[in-house]
Amino acid sequence: MPLLVAAAGSAPADAPVPSLFAPDVISGPANDGAPSFTPDDATLFYEQSNGTWSTIVMSTKVKGAWTRPVLAPFADQYPSQQPAVSPDGRYVIFESTRPAPALGVGKKSAHLYRVDRTARGWGQPIELPPSVNIARRVFKPSIAANGDLYFMADAGGGAGAPAWRLYVSRRTDGTYGPATQFPFSDGTYSDVDPYIAPDQHYLIFSSKNRPPFDDDHEHLFIAWRTAAGWSAPTAIRYAGDGGADDGEANVGPDGRTLYFTSGRTIAPKDGRSRAQVVADLARMQGWNNSNANVWMLTIDALRDRRDSAG
Repeated sequence: MPLLVAAAGSAPADAPVPSLFAPDVISGPANDGAPSFTPDDATLFYEQSNGTWSTIVMSTKVKGAWTRPVLAPFADQYPSQQPAVSPDGRYVIFESTRPAPALGVGKKSAHLYRVDRTARGWGQPIELPPSVNIARRVFKPSIAANGDLYFMADAGGGAGAPAWRLYVSRRTDGTYGPATQFPFSDGTYSDVDPYIAPDQHYLIFSSKNRPPFDDDHEHLFIAWRTAAGWSAPTAIRYAGDGGADDGEANVGPDGRTLYFTSGRTIAPKDGRSRAQVVADLARMQGWNNSNANVWMLTIDALRDRRDSAG
């Protein structure tokens, strides 16, 4: 059964089933964003939030297991989220909501910041230029191997409901060029949370009410780069891909494991024993509480397919 299909309705019966990533360690009782990994798969960064405040945490791999997360070295008093590790591991770009003096006293902007790894650790976050921070609300960076930066921004300018679109800023000679809006992200649908493959041969993102879905939830889609440009987005179908928003896609260093964040839960089964009820209660007191957790899927097509689409 192919994973990438555009069929309407529920996912096929033989669609792959996502699995929870590192339950009660990475996926816990808080809202957990999808992780971004260092190239050696030894460290990951992601955000945790409680609905009113978010911060970036990190975990390291010890003897094949992820350690309980701690505050990232570059996290500070300001809300921050959605870290993206560069493919070479030399820097991280993340969103942070901080005071914006140009907007007036008490006003804040959600902009992208970069922090570099130095010989002595992590440096200080630096706000990216206006060619990237094109609106008051800019989120979910993703970095290509050549430094091109993909992100989402509120095309409505911050007044009223957000009008989310996908953009790319090309990096040339150390400078970010003017942001360009994706041709298929034209305002027809709300498009968020881009992830770009390091060689830019595909883009994964989330979209609300884009066919075949019409349930007011965000679902995962993929578009392939072709000789003629970008292919039309195609839904990524998997078991249970309805009933909750699925977003913040990131792909691990193996090039085939897709991580995403979702508020999905595992419903208890009828006819349970008391021991099973006790186990269900423990999960509810941990990660299975409707807050966002990290889920993962293995998608061989991400690694194997290149410019054959379209």
